[in-house]
Amino acid sequence: MDTQTFGLMWLIGAFFLGLLNCFFGYRLFMITVAVVGLAIGASFGYMMGNPLGGGMIAVVAAVILGLLGAWASVAAYYAFIFIIGALGFALLAAFVSGLYSNTVSQLLLIVVGLIGGILAVSLQRVIIIVATAAQGALSAVLAAVVIVSGGGIWAYRSFFYRILDGQLARGGGMWFFAGALVWFILFASGMVAQFKRGKEMYWRRRKPG
Repeated sequence: MDTQTFGLMWLIGAFFLGLLNCFFGYRLFMITVAVVGLAIGASFGYMMGNPLGGGMIAVVAAVILGLLGAWASVAAYYAFIFIIGALGFALLAAFVSGLYSNTVSQLLLIVVGLIGGILAVSLQRVIIIVATAAQGALSAVLAAVVIVSGGGIWAYRSFFYRILDGQLARGGGMWFFAGALVWFILFASGMVAQFKRGKEMYWRRRKPG
């Protein structure tokens, strides 16, 4: 499997997993935790295996590190919740700051991230729903943009980092605002669907018989 094919498969997976996370994130959170750990581990394994000869070496390294990543993510459940909350709040802070300033304070991101992580652990259900809806929508939108533009995994990561440091927000433009609108619609729809599903499950459990 060449690097381009692997990158396309990774992006397609990111797109569909993003949609799944957006609308079913809370119910599938433990699975999502494992899948994210698997994806991160597999990506690192494949990149580490390429300099060693690529081919089957890279695939085996991806499988081994992917499984280790999945296991580590599930084992560190509360740490993962803290990280998800911290990243979600830091990303939001970076985006908002990027609208008003050319530079984003690293201290601000750290403080907001810590607050987000603590809130995520304290208010798990609410924060997990909001975070998974936001992250899932973002993942799906970024993956779709990169696939259409013919980019690869590095382009996906570049877009993510440009959002984090405010570059995309400052650049603006029609495509940025169109993407932001699609993200917001997906985010809001996923969040409403998850809260509604949770409410229905709550009343179903309370119904006698």
